[in-house]
Amino acid sequence: MNIRDVIDRSPMTRFQVMVVALCLVMNVVEGFDILVMAFAASGVAAEWHLTASQVGLLLSSGPIGMALGSALVAPLADRIGRRPLTLACLAVATVGMFLSALTTGGVQLGLCRVLTGIGVGGVIAGLPVIIAEYSSRRGRGTSTAFFAVGLPLGGVVGGTIAALVTAGYGWRATFLLGAVLSLVTVSAMAAVLPESIDYLAARRPAGALARMNTILARMRIAPLDALPAPVDRAATGVGRNVLRGRNGIRSVLLWVAFFCLFAATYFAGSWTPRLLEQSGLSAQQGISGGILLNAGGVVGVLIVAALALRVAVTKLAVAALLLGAIAFGLMTMALGSLGATMAAAVLVGLLVNANGALLYAVAPSLYPVSVRATAVGWALAVGRVGAIVAPLVAGALVDAGWSGRGLFGLFAVPLAVAAAAVAGVTRLGARRDATPELDQQHLPPAVSA
Repeated sequence: MNIRDVIDRSPMTRFQVMVVALCLVMNVVEGFDILVMAFAASGVAAEWHLTASQVGLLLSSGPIGMALGSALVAPLADRIGRRPLTLACLAVATVGMFLSALTTGGVQLGLCRVLTGIGVGGVIAGLPVIIAEYSSRRGRGTSTAFFAVGLPLGGVVGGTIAALVTAGYGWRATFLLGAVLSLVTVSAMAAVLPESIDYLAARRPAGALARMNTILARMRIAPLDALPAPVDRAATGVGRNVLRGRNGIRSVLLWVAFFCLFAATYFAGSWTPRLLEQSGLSAQQGISGGILLNAGGVVGVLIVAALALRVAVTKLAVAALLLGAIAFGLMTMALGSLGATMAAAVLVGLLVNANGALLYAVAPSLYPVSVRATAVGWALAVGRVGAIVAPLVAGALVDAGWSGRGLFGLFAVPLAVAAAAVAGVTRLGARRDATPELDQQHLPPAVSA
């Protein structure tokens, strides 16, 4: 019997649930760290007399760092382990948040936001793998859904803190509180976060057998007498295979979908509070709109997690993307009316975050296991470009005289384009050999509770 069979077929233990909960907590904190700039933007712009284009650059600094962290830092987990890299990246994000509170100009703050983003990108890239490893087959979908809730929930926490402290203590207090939350999180994770089972089996660091048996015991799995034989997963020409034949068509369509979705999502998440204020609402009401947008995101992820059990994920994604475009259109009509604007913000947040969860589920199913990690990684990298470009474009258009109505109408278009791209993927069909897998390592049967 192999490790995946044992974990897949066994009920999740309290230890496994704890690991998933830890990943959720980290995602919430990192969501706070990366989204907090949206709530601080008005205060920062007022203090330093920044243009909308300069604010857009600050809003893009975090995603730039995330792209660097995901591309350059996250792969180090395969060399040094997921646990130490996660802790190191949490520490980097903590330092970035603390330094952000001490800045005296836009360039300094932008650099600190890049630093924070590097830490966030390194953390978030590795967490889904840990969740997949420690979840049973039956519980994996639920675990992933709860993890996806973390980012918008972090936005809710960040917005609430900003609403409470900004008026009395200024925007710097929001970053300081975020740094404290990150510091508490990294301290707690250092005490309880386990190492990746696959890493211990594949890389065999000092004490790997003892560490693995400690983890297995907490999962109620019998101990090993020796480490499993390493699996040789070397492959050549992976990049070419991602772009060859139907894989190439799937990849291009998936890149378009991720780019467009991330552009619309980061525009909404970054600019909504400021655009609501521009439309005539107060700064506090703008922050409230941002909070409600992220609260809608929490609800959206949970809804699609339930619907995905009954409806094909690709069909669900097409429908949700089109509904997202409609929600952006409704926002153009709602701006200026407090009640209508807040309702539209909830709907926008619900749909863009639901679509994020759906595309994360769609992408791995499109490729055979031999190229899956590379293919999905490239798609996310293209998506990050959209996340970087969108706030910059929005800032430049605000300086050019565009209103919130015009911008929400403009960014409805990428969602419609993303829907068309996913529909194209659906017509191609998924690979029959693209069933999600984890490395299979042989282990004894599970020990009964």
